[in-house]
Amino acid sequence: MKEHILETLSQITPEEEYILFTEVPTVHQSLYAKTGRFLVERRHISHIAFGESTAAICIRPHPRFRAFPTHSHDYIEMMYVFNGTITHAFDQTEVCLQTNDLILMGRNARHSILETGQNDIGINLIVSCDLFESLVHSIRSNSQLPVTILEGLLEENGMPFCVFHGAESLAVRNLLESMIDAVICRKRIDGFVLQQSLHLLLCYVSSLSTAISVSDSDNAEEQLKKKIRNYLRTSYSTATLTEAADMLGLSPPYLSRIIRKSFGVSFKELLMAERFDLARELLCTTKLPIGEILHQIGYENSSYFHKEFKRRYGMPPMAYRKSNRINH
Repeated sequence: MKEHILETLSQITPEEEYILFTEVPTVHQSLYAKTGRFLVERRHISHIAFGESTAAICIRPHPRFRAFPTHSHDYIEMMYVFNGTITHAFDQTEVCLQTNDLILMGRNARHSILETGQNDIGINLIVSCDLFESLVHSIRSNSQLPVTILEGLLEENGMPFCVFHGAESLAVRNLLESMIDAVICRKRIDGFVLQQSLHLLLCYVSSLSTAISVSDSDNAEEQLKKKIRNYLRTSYSTATLTEAADMLGLSPPYLSRIIRKSFGVSFKELLMAERFDLARELLCTTKLPIGEILHQIGYENSSYFHKEFKRRYGMPPMAYRKSNRINH
């Protein structure tokens, strides 16, 4: 289904044609709001070309090619990144969303969106605060799912946003693709079905355990780096990218990108560094033979180990042991 949807969403919309025609660095406020403070109103945006809506829900592509200046809105806004990357800026916090990520923004959120390219495709789900509140209330009343984060989006001084990594949940991705396909690609708008789909979507995201909110976004990267390092230090002999991803509740491709961004190396390189660091430690603190050390760290190629060890530390393993031996 995704290829069919991507083909439709890749087309230039009338809204984007107008934006490209004006040749300005950012989209113009007059397209989306009255003059004055840039407050985007749901009743206004639901009538913009290529947007499809019911009375309380609007689903539309995010306009590409220009930055979207700092603004707020009188509704709950969600953005699903169908393809590429899209970056939102909240005060001093930048949130770079990857493919399949879903961000929910509160009614008091004030943010901007950096310029996007042709392959950076986001879908806006615009929901009235009344409908969102009733759906969250229904979830809280009829299930054991945690909805604290969702409730915080409705509070006057609540958190501006929370992010869910859709790559973690096939159900979330399938449901969002079905909604996009029905509303944008096929123009089939059934208010009841759309509302029930939104209700189910909120149930799914409430069940995900790795949401990132504004309160912890500054530390999220450091927390994830710590979890990755802890995993490598306890599972160095058998560690795999797939196992690490399962442990963290992420998809392997997404985790691979995160590791590259956070550590500047691949998962394989990071694991190798951890194994050689442990080998160096064992050489200095134990009398274990080299073969036993190789076995403990999960390394099989003895000749490559000796060559790589010398490259990293400037001398062969046995010479390193003699020079750095720690007596107990």
